[in-house]
Amino acid sequence: MFDYLSVGTLAFLSYGVLAQWWHIYITKSAKDIVLREVIIRLAATFILWIKMLLVQDIYLIIGQSIFLVAVTIYTVTLVKIKSKKQ
Repeated sequence: MFDYLSVGTLAFLSYGVLAQWWHIYITKSAKDIVLREVIIRLAATFILWIKMLLVQDIYLIIGQSIFLVAVTIYTVTLVKIKSKKQ
């Protein structure tokens, strides 16, 4: 039960990040978002993903991998939009 809740939680976090990504992608505006904070979030997510790999809990690896992909997509889109605005 606990493992499913962990994956579910990470899936909902991914949904939240992808909803933000979709808003940025559609509006082509990221003026209120600080790139440094997003990159810190990406780095922390990557570190946690490595931790999950070391723990070897397949459910946490799956959940964290989904979240890592979501945060990476969000960050790349944000960087592209911010670089076009400058």
